[in-house]
Amino acid sequence: MDNNDARELGPILKKYNLKPLSFEQLGKVTKVVTNKGIFALKSVSNKINPSFPTFLQQLLQQGYTRAVPIYSTIEGKYLVYHNHKFHYLMPWLKTATIEHRGEHYHSFFKEIARIHLTTARKIQMNDETEITRHYESIVKKWDERNQLLEGFVESAEQKWYMSPFELQFCTYFYEVSLAASFARSQLDKWHELMKGEKAYRTALTLNHFSDTHFLYDDSGRGYLSNFERAGYASPTNDLVSLYFRILKTYPTLCTDCLEWFETYQSRFPLREEEFYLFLSHLTFPEPIYKCLRNYMDNKRKKSELEHVQVLQRAYWLTKNIEFVSVKLLEAEQKRKEQEEEESHTE
Repeated sequence: MDNNDARELGPILKKYNLKPLSFEQLGKVTKVVTNKGIFALKSVSNKINPSFPTFLQQLLQQGYTRAVPIYSTIEGKYLVYHNHKFHYLMPWLKTATIEHRGEHYHSFFKEIARIHLTTARKIQMNDETEITRHYESIVKKWDERNQLLEGFVESAEQKWYMSPFELQFCTYFYEVSLAASFARSQLDKWHELMKGEKAYRTALTLNHFSDTHFLYDDSGRGYLSNFERAGYASPTNDLVSLYFRILKTYPTLCTDCLEWFETYQSRFPLREEEFYLFLSHLTFPEPIYKCLRNYMDNKRKKSELEHVQVLQRAYWLTKNIEFVSVKLLEAEQKRKEQEEEESHTE
């Protein structure tokens, strides 16, 4: 073990009464072999919410035991502040193997549903206009984004010679505008359904996480990790974040994505209005908007080729989402038709 690394880890592990024998750096996590076993030591930004370990304690009190625990120091603290970062200690667990990938995602979605089910809360609305205000704020934000997209296309089309990025963007724009319209129609459905509601659901959401945060013990039991950005919000937030991560790949017709959604639904069914809220935020072409903003703000920091490559990946993500969202909507409509038929035959 390098002396510099020993000096870096030593003061942190001393707080746990541990002596490091060897280590392996894996991104933000260090696999540490100590005199008392193998542990995972994670370093995170000092900008995180330092009270996030309380969510894990609350989950345990509610009977949820599939979250990776955080060990306390000998002083009873869950975070160690050292060299301008927070550090916390966990048991060392394994990541999924490639041959168990399909099973891994089913188990992963199942646990997300379980954590939402365990922590779901009904929030009463004191003001009937609360939902309308939220709806209008989303519409305003999306309208501003759409205006930027349209303005860029109009400006590019007036040029004698477009740049490669401008040409590619104009080629994609029609499909991007259709995606924006689809997202707005789903948001309108959500708003219409919410008008008669007196409450909405929130749950503990992990926010901005991936399947790599689902780990396994030696018995093959899966555990959720990475609660650093956890907070109470609509459970749909986690689903949108997940599908953005999963579908950020080459063009693919992800039929597995539909099965994983069914796995989630079987444990924690989304209400009809939540389903439309999920679809709206999933399908709005935010990746394309962010790509354009990046091009406009950092035009000279990357070559045209690099900007075009980023745009192409954002377009692939949008098309991958389109396939999944259309299939999910078809399945939802079929389910509603079946329910109506059953109610007529009773």
